[in-house]
Amino acid sequence: MEVEGLSALTNINYLDPNEAVFATTEGGLLSLQLGDKYYGKVDLYQAFPFSLEYQYISVRDEKGEEIGIIRDLTEFPPQSQKAIRTELSWRYYAPRITRVLDLKDEFGHLYWDVETDHGFRKFVTRAREEGINPIADWRLLIIDMTGNRYEIEDYRRLDAKSLRFLEPYI
Repeated sequence: MEVEGLSALTNINYLDPNEAVFATTEGGLLSLQLGDKYYGKVDLYQAFPFSLEYQYISVRDEKGEEIGIIRDLTEFPPQSQKAIRTELSWRYYAPRITRVLDLKDEFGHLYWDVETDHGFRKFVTRAREEGINPIADWRLLIIDMTGNRYEIEDYRRLDAKSLRFLEPYI
């Protein structure tokens, strides 16, 4: 079935890259000019944040109502792409773990001491099933007790010591 046919059946409103203009306001908010309608603040939600990072992005108004879907970010002009990418980087901020310095399992919690692409971090996760989430063959998403996210892009690329710490949990 063609995408246009599917969108008609499911009532999906794909935003036209020639009509939807995204920009960052002076206050740092993402705005949208859609034809003659202006949205001073819009929020973005990735449908597939790990597999289709820049495709199928839901655009919602301040009330959480969906305005439309960005089918593919690369179809939009550079200025809109830059504003959207900046907003997504804030919403889906997840430092990348480059080394595991220490990892202790105590009373059903994992105590992490790691090096990330944004510096050193210490955090606590619940048991493995709740804190360590495989999101691709070798990619892991770590969610701490307060909801902060960390990513290991490919745990096979970590140093031997880091791997020894992780092995019992992956």
